[in-house]
Amino acid sequence: MKYVKPSYYLGTLLMCCFCINYSTAQKRNYTVDSLQIKVYTEIEYVNSQPKDIVVKKVFCDYCTDNQIKYIGEKAKELAFYDRYNPKKRIVNGMRKFAIIIRVSKKDFLAIRDE
Repeated sequence: MKYVKPSYYLGTLLMCCFCINYSTAQKRNYTVDSLQIKVYTEIEYVNSQPKDIVVKKVFCDYCTDNQIKYIGEKAKELAFYDRYNPKKRIVNGMRKFAIIIRVSKKDFLAIRDE
């Protein structure tokens, strides 16, 4: 009776297949459990100093007033942190930009009840 050694190439190929399958199974799609909401904001600069931050519009058709208010406050907070960014700073004028906020669906429903 002759003993046949298994091919190491076959074993390596099987290990690679299992590893790739495992890594793709671990990835989760954020759209399954979260929402993205776009908010337009403006920052007015005078002599390179931010004067005023204004939230222009919250793009959410299905939001309640409380949810729109909360999302607007979060967008204003994010713009507040970004106001001194040297790459985006303006000497005099208005900087208009969009902020995309991602919120989990569970947290978004809890905002409606508050």
